Amino acid sequence: MIASATSSVALRATAFRGTARGLAPARAPPLAARRGASVVRASGIDPESLAILQQKLGQRIDVEGVGAESLNATAGKLLGADGRAIDKDERKKVLKADEAGQTALEISYDPEGLFPEVDETAASMLIDKKLRARELELEKKQEEEQKEEYEKAREELEAAREARVQPTTHAELVAYFFDTEFNEMEYEIVKQRPKLTDEFFAYLIEARNAASADEEEQGKLDALYKVTSEFVGFVDQTTRAMLSPLERLTKLLNAPDKRAMILEMVDKDELDLNLMALLKTNINTARQGGAEDAALFMEKIYKAAAKFVEGA
Repeated sequence: MIASATSSVALRATAFRGTARGLAPARAPPLAARRGASVVRASGIDPESLAILQQKLGQRIDVEGVGAESLNATAGKLLGADGRAIDKDERKKVLKADEAGQTALEISYDPEGLFPEVDETAASMLIDKKLRARELELEKKQEEEQKEEYEKAREELEAAREARVQPTTHAELVAYFFDTEFNEMEYEIVKQRPKLTDEFFAYLIEARNAASADEEEQGKLDALYKVTSEFVGFVDQTTRAMLSPLERLTKLLNAPDKRAMILEMVDKDELDLNLMALLKTNINTARQGGAEDAALFMEKIYKAAAKFVEGA
């Protein structure tokens, strides 16, 4: 099959060059001694046609017969633009020309220096800068949207709190707490703290022990008593802890002689971590509000008082 295909292509190549050489009837050629090669008769084949034939078939072709030696010498040679087999020197020239052509196709090829060199690092930094600016813009937009959503939810919550009818009796206060959502319970206990008196807790105990109270109602009253009494104790303790340092801090800041007042408070055991924490909070608040002078003034007092407070 290779021999017939080879003869056919050879015939076309001969016709293409306009030769009128007569071809002998084709016969099956012997297998080549080397694997991957074909053997054909040399009759009617010229070097250029052989080179074209090898290139089209993609394999080496050995010929035999008259002129076989010179034809086999052209195997593997490079073809020129006109299809003619070229020698080693011409091959080097062709390869050099190809390399020059490839260089000319490069974007940065500028032999005459008409275009300045591009600083790829600077360009990359500019791209990164623009991308970062876009990310910051998107983050700012998201923060604004979240803030708007928070403000809207906050307004709705405040409106719902204000819309509630405030209780005036112990029974109404019990019903008020039963209608309060769990996450609002602490807020409402603080808000209703003036009404959470000893009389109210006595009313809860009396209502719980009433004969008319069923098991479910008793459980609800027990839970209400536990939650309100425990949280009221926490609120009162926190209030006392904050009021005492506040009064002492006011006395310290208003004293004409700060050093003398610090020593006096040390003698009376009035300097503690609660007062120092409150003073530190005032320093941070002043600095955040832009009152740097006031922050520096309180920092001096803090440093002077911290010498007498362990852990400050």
